[in-house]
Amino acid sequence: MAIPELQPQTRLLPVGSRAFAPANGSLVFETYEAGATHGRGSLGVGFTLDEGVVAAVTRLPGVTGAPHRDVVGESEIVVDGRRWDFPTVRQVIRQLALEPVRVTLTADLPFGCGFGMSGASALATAYALGAEFACPQSSFELAMVAHEAEVDQATGRGDVGGQFNGGFMMRTTLGAPLEVQWLPIGEAPVWCRIFGPISTSEVLRDAATMARVNAAGHAALEKLRSARELDLNRLLQMSREFAEASGLLTSERVRRSIEEAVAAGGQASMVMLGEAVVSSVPIDGARACRVVRQPARLLAPGERIERRLGAG
Repeated sequence: MAIPELQPQTRLLPVGSRAFAPANGSLVFETYEAGATHGRGSLGVGFTLDEGVVAAVTRLPGVTGAPHRDVVGESEIVVDGRRWDFPTVRQVIRQLALEPVRVTLTADLPFGCGFGMSGASALATAYALGAEFACPQSSFELAMVAHEAEVDQATGRGDVGGQFNGGFMMRTTLGAPLEVQWLPIGEAPVWCRIFGPISTSEVLRDAATMARVNAAGHAALEKLRSARELDLNRLLQMSREFAEASGLLTSERVRRSIEEAVAAGGQASMVMLGEAVVSSVPIDGARACRVVRQPARLLAPGERIERRLGAG
């Protein structure tokens, strides 16, 4: 009797895996280069919020045993309900996915406005893919996959390092993009006014601009390292001085919001790199946020992100 040929079986769509990565705002930075991607990054100071990006990963239905599936080409990326061509996240998929997936990203803040949404998307996707496919990489190694994707696609240099750690922090070690020193500033309420995007890739790829930025960033970081006392207002003041010296602060709307914060007895600065402001006091048109020392993480089934606004 002839043995019937085995037919591929349709694969059912699994529940999938989810992860969260916080928004990261940069206040001071300088970039550095190296021969390998993992050696490139930035030094600087930043903070993470209780808002960010949730990545949900599900395997796309297909056939078991289908040969030569194009994992990256068949995968889908959906951001806030719309399909995106998102090279940074696609690179993470290429590194970690074993079969085609749908990555659904839900972002609390707009992209391109200085809050590290690309880095958060890459990191949350890396963590979710790691869980979905039981990848052998550690959380550190998964974060490095996200960092390298950011660097390669010129969507950021240091956001993933902040999102991997959480809180107010300073990156001070060349070639160690995930290593930070936490600043002596606890979790705190801040107010963020977002006007619009700035193209990170255009800034990072402009040699003349980056020469000026790196000179100003190096001077600002030296000043921060030697500061005897540091609180939120002093940090924002030093960040504003960097924004001016680097030539990045060109928006009159950002400048007016900073002046409003200072007039109200607080401090504020530009968020790098976006037409956006972070303030220690309420300002017109700003949303209340909170800096928290909570890094990126996997989410349990049904788990929601709780925001912790207010003082204390």
